[in-house]
Order: sequence, then structure tokens, then C-alpha cells
Amino acid sequence: MDFFENQEIARRRSRWLVVYFALAVLGIILALHIGFSILLGQPVEDPGLFLITAVGVLASVAIGSLVKILQLAKGGKAVAELLGGIPVSPATTRPAERRLRNIVEEMSLASGVPVPALYILDEPGINAFAAGYAPTDAAIGVTRGCIDLLDRDELQGVIAHEFSHILHGDMRLNIRLMGLLNGILFLAVLGGVLLRVAASSRPRSGRDKNGNSLVAIFLAAGLILYIVGWIGVFFAKLIKAAVSRQREFLADASAVQYTRNPEGIAGALSKIGSHSSQLAHPRAEEASHMFFGNGLADSWLQLFATHPPIAERIRRISPSRAHTEKKSRPPQRTRPAVDPGATHLAAGVSLLSSLPAASVEASHELLGACALVYSLLLPENREARARELASLDPTVRDAAKTLFDRSGHQSSAKKIALVDLAIPALKGMSAHQYDAFRATVKHLVEADGQIHLFEYTLQKLLLRHLDAAFLNLRPPRVKYRNITPLLPEIGLLLSAVANADSEHPAACEAAFQAGLRSLGKHTAAFPLTRHAAVNLTDFDKALDHLASASPAIKETVLEACAAAVMADGSLNDPQFELLRAMADTIDCPIPPSVATE
Repeated sequence: MDFFENQEIARRRSRWLVVYFALAVLGIILALHIGFSILLGQPVEDPGLFLITAVGVLASVAIGSLVKILQLAKGGKAVAELLGGIPVSPATTRPAERRLRNIVEEMSLASGVPVPALYILDEPGINAFAAGYAPTDAAIGVTRGCIDLLDRDELQGVIAHEFSHILHGDMRLNIRLMGLLNGILFLAVLGGVLLRVAASSRPRSGRDKNGNSLVAIFLAAGLILYIVGWIGVFFAKLIKAAVSRQREFLADASAVQYTRNPEGIAGALSKIGSHSSQLAHPRAEEASHMFFGNGLADSWLQLFATHPPIAERIRRISPSRAHTEKKSRPPQRTRPAVDPGATHLAAGVSLLSSLPAASVEASHELLGACALVYSLLLPENREARARELASLDPTVRDAAKTLFDRSGHQSSAKKIALVDLAIPALKGMSAHQYDAFRATVKHLVEADGQIHLFEYTLQKLLLRHLDAAFLNLRPPRVKYRNITPLLPEIGLLLSAVANADSEHPAACEAAFQAGLRSLGKHTAAFPLTRHAAVNLTDFDKALDHLASASPAIKETVLEACAAAVMADGSLNDPQFELLRAMADTIDCPIPPSVATE
């Protein structure tokens, strides 16, 4: 399934979300205006009253939305904590949690996404969710029932489903939906507050006409706001259902594609049917559109259902299982043969098992993860390495040296995979520790007076994900929807990947021309010529411009760069490093496994 196509689909759904939201707000304004016209004895046609009502509603909706958006500013972590999630330590030794983390790490390496934060919801039902604005702040939550009741294949299917939401841009839409819908629900909340105030108010005497009148106004206004607020509730449920159901079918299909095992996710869905996926947490309603299964009681009207029927989801991914379950026979757990060449998950599993055990273990613990990153940046030269080790904090110096000595020669793909594994533990630093860590990484990268390509790539992806966590950075907004203004930068990016192909000018030019052919007609407005040399500063600036392009432009550029890289039919370490830095900057995952296949 095309990554950029699904990103664009998510963007189109976001636009429809705005339309639905505007209709909901308009409906609330009209209903409230009519209610206040009756209460105050004013004509419905009164423009002044309508203006006051409209401004009041818009202000209330804006306040309600802003409060929730600020509450969710930290992304997936905020959603998980809102639902009572308990963080799973990267270094956990509990067997069930270790199995869960291992599955998530396999999927991360398979997809090229840094390992997301992991949370467990203390709920007996079988359910899960993925939340965040982007892969940089993603979190996956899994219920206790999910890890206790599902076998490894079934749990893997659920995790693959949640990774689909991460890769397809669904998370950002979901978290925005939570913020916006809180705005249109705010009036119902405000009405409830006024009703409670009116009920608790007691005038000092029966002759207190002003007090009685005030209570009556509070009671009437609260009742109107509460009733009209249910228009917001109606639209909120309708909007969540409209944007959620079809995405669940897509995520189920993607999970099958990732794992090549339809029986895994089908088995998980089947167990939901025999157990439950409901959550008891009082805030579950707010995030009901994010869950793997229906987290609430079944809707009496399918119009409001955020998830398709379980039977229909099973039928689409495993018709044979659906047929046997319909006849009440035990399901046949026939697992299809896995083709390692047809799925990145198999390559991800293989890559994880091939990494140095000491390095993988170190990546799960804070000091160990710091030492691991430092070890990856140490120079090969013994004297230079001794100088850089001496500059490190004593608490990590010996560990960094040991990890360097034990790791031996590793490809760029394996080194970057280790960084992906280390990111969750590194996010456990304090702000002060992160400042020191960031300074140390910068020192190691620049120690010899020049920045090598691997050092640039590691620093780029590492600090990009950690800066997002510690500095609350958000993905850039789309600035370029036309490729023409970006053609100079694209020419520079193409030149960089072409120059990494070979030391021979003719081979570099052939790779560059392969990239131009992929661009096709787009170069007509600005004929591109290959730069004989590209420095990393210019490359970095060009990447930052590309990060603000539309998904369609990003896809075109990445395909052109891939065509240049594969002009000679091979992928070397420098090419992979450039592609990974490029893809990470534009939020397009490239699995480390592609460089090891």
C-alpha cells in the first residue's frame, strides 16, 4: 500500500473533518439562537441576538478545543496518560511485557520507524491504540487483556494494525479530532455546570425576587445549553464514525500485508468476539475512535459505530475463518507460509536477531543507550578514539569503550537500527541530561574538524526525534504544493545521492540522469545539471525545504532519488545513509532492512 497515497487520503479526511465540524457548529448556533429567542421573547429574526449567540458559541467552542489541544500537546504520551496508561520500561524483565516490546521492536525495524513509547492499560478487555502527531511522538497502548489473552501471532497482528495507523497518518487526524470535538461538546458541559449551580442555589427568603429570577435564568439557560449541547454530542459521534470505520478495514489489511499472516489478526478479532474489547476508563469515550476494537458498549444505531462489525472484519481478512465460525466450528489455525522476500517484517526480525546482543541490551537502559550512541560515533583510529573516550562523562566512558570493542564492524543499516532501538530509553532523560547528551553528540561528530556522512545521518535522525520530545516541536506545515520552486533543491539532492554511487564521474552522471528520467516532465521548467560536489550544509538546507512540501512532491522526489541510487542495481552504505536522512526528514519510513537484503 502506497505510503504517500495514504498520507494524502488522511489529509483529505482532515478537510472533510473541518466541513463536518463547521456544520456541527452551525447547527448548534441555530438551535441555541432559537432557544434563547423563545426564552427571552425575542423574534427569531433578531440579528443582534443571533450575532451574540454566534459569538458566544464560537468562543465556547474555541475555548473547549484549545484546552484539549493544549492538554494533548505532548502527543501520544498525553493520550496514553489520559487513559490511565502505565509506561512499559524498555528494560522490563516481565515475560509478557518483554514479549510485547520485542514484537514492537521487530515491527519498528521492519518499517523504519523509531520504537514508539509503550503503555499498558489495566483493563481486562482486548484492545489497543496508537496515538501521536507523527512517528516522532507516537505511543502505542495495549490493554492487560490483550497481552494476557492473545498468543504471539495474534498480538503481532494487533501491533501491525496499530503501526498501520502510525504509517498512514491516521494518528494526527485522530488526535486533532479529540481536540476539535471537545469544543463542540463544551456547551453540554457548560449547560450541566449551570444546572448544578441553579440546583444548589437557595435564595435567602421567598421574597428575594431577584435571587429567584437569577436561579430561574440559570436553570433555563443551563437546560437550553445542555439540550443543544447534545447536538454537539450527536455530531461528535457521527464525525468519529465517519472518519474511523473505513480506516479500520485499511489497517486490518495492512496488518496482513506486514505480517503475511491473516490468522494472527483474525484470531485476535475472534477472541474479542468471545471476550470483550470494552474499556471501563471514564475517558474512553474521548478516544473511542482510536481503539483496535470497539472500546464502548455496542451502539444501538450503526450510524454511530466507530468500528465495523467484528464478523465483517474477520470475513475480509480471513474468509475461511469467518465461514467456520459462522457454522460454530473451531477455527482452523492454518498459518500460511511466510515469504521473507515479500514482507519487511521477516527482514526486521532477522535484523534484530543479527544485532550485537550487548548493544541491544544497552539500548533498553538510559545510561546504556547514551553509551551506545557515543560508541557508534567513536573513530576507528586508536589514538583519536582514546582522546574522545577521555572527553566522555566517567559514568558512560567504560560502557562506550566496551560496546565499541564488542560490536566489531557493522553496516550503516545496523548502526541506525540500534539508534532506533535506543530512542525510547533516551526519551527518559531529564532536560538537563538531554542538554549534556546533545552537546556530547555534537562534540563527537565535530571532533576531527569535519562531519562524515554517517555522523550527519545519525545526528540528524537522533536529534530530530529527541528534539520533538524535549522541545515540543511539531512537523512543518505544507508550504509547497508545486514542485517548480523546489527544483534547485531537488537537483542538489539528486546530485548528492548520485555522487555517492561511485567515484567515477561517468557512473555518477548515469545515476543522476536516471533520477532525472524519474522526474520526467517536472524538470522542463528548470533544467537540472549535476553538481560535481555537494556539502552536507547545503544538503541539509535542501532537506529542510523538502520537509515543507506536499506528500505528492515528497513521493516524486524520493522516487527520483531511489532511481538514481539503484541505477547500478546496488545500494551502498553512503547511499543508504543519504536516503535514510532524507526519508526521516520528510516523515517517510525507510526500513534499515532494505540495506541488508
